[in-house]
Order: sequence, then C-alpha cells, then structure tokens
Amino acid sequence: SATVCQMDASSSLQQLSLVESKDLPVFRPFFISVVEESELCGEDDKLEHAQVLLREYERREGKGVGGLEESSDDGEKYEKTKARHGDAVFSRFMKTISVCPQQILRYCRHRKPLFISKPPSNMCQVVPVCSSCGEPRTFELQLMPALVSLLLRKDSSLENELEFGTVLVFTCTKSCWTAGSGCPVEEFCFVQSDPDQQLFK
Repeated sequence: SATVCQMDASSSLQQLSLVESKDLPVFRPFFISVVEESELCGEDDKLEHAQVLLREYERREGKGVGGLEESSDDGEKYEKTKARHGDAVFSRFMKTISVCPQQILRYCRHRKPLFISKPPSNMCQVVPVCSSCGEPRTFELQLMPALVSLLLRKDSSLENELEFGTVLVFTCTKSCWTAGSGCPVEEFCFVQSDPDQQLFK
C-alpha cells in the first residue's frame, strides 16, 4: 500500500547521515546549479502573446471564437477537461515541473509545498513542532523525483535504494540551530511516494 511505501522511504531517509559510517549508506556527492524558477518561466509571456493574437483574429474576422463555438450544430460549448486519470494534484505537480523536469530540489521557505498526491487533511498536525526549541516548523524545501536516479552509493551497492515521489522538508521557524553547536537539529521530512510506483507492484 501507499502507506508502506511512504514508511519504507521514510525509514531509509532517517538512516542518512552527514558522517560516514560502515553501517549507513553514503551517496556520492555532486554539484547542483541553482536557477530561479522565474528565469525559466516564459509561460505568462507566451499566454499573453497568444491572447493578443486571438483578439487580433477576432477583430479581423468580426466574430469571437466563442461565437463560432455557439453556432455549432449540436450547441455544445467548450468544456474544460479534467485529467484523464482524475488526479488533479498529480496533474498540477507535473505541469509545474514541466518547465524544468530535471529539477532535483525546490527551495521555497515559508511557502506551500508542491504535493505529488493529495496531502492529509490534517497536514498542520502531521508536522510536529521543533524538537529542540518547541517552535512550529515551516516548509523549506523538497526533493524531487529526478533526484532518485542520481543517487548513487559510494560503494556501488544497490541495497537500500531510495524510491520516492517527493520529500517535503519542514524546518524550525526560528532556525534555532546555531553555528558551532555540537550537533545539527533534527528536522521533519514528509515523504510522498510516486503514484506510478503502485502500477509496478
């Protein structure tokens, strides 16, 4: 079930460590380039340009496109279609990342995460307060599906391979970890499995 998949991935993520150990999986490091999403998105400009062209066409023809649809024999009007699979959350996820499908991480502190499947209705209760200072946690970043294929263990072993749709990371709103302190503060990860994984089980 989806719950089991989430638990498997979550337990694997909990085993990760910044300190190398023989008992814990260590993944090969790699560089990532940071790009603002606004730099990639030309969609608004394209849509505005398309609307200008449509208005010019309607003015030239003397009739709106809506008028053309209404004059059809059966009188049917254009209806916004739903995703064939009916999963609006997954469709929104795929549409958003289609601008840059190779993205491996999305950073947007204090904003809403991009869910890959419907989140629990009590999400604010699922995310616990900071275990260090007791302050609430806020969404900070998420790991994306493209990262899965890039995670290679240093020992080339295929054991403990990670599979996830997205991992949402919630951190302390007060950022209570301070430089020079003995150990990092444990933050909260919420794992959502890839909806497509269920098709291959």
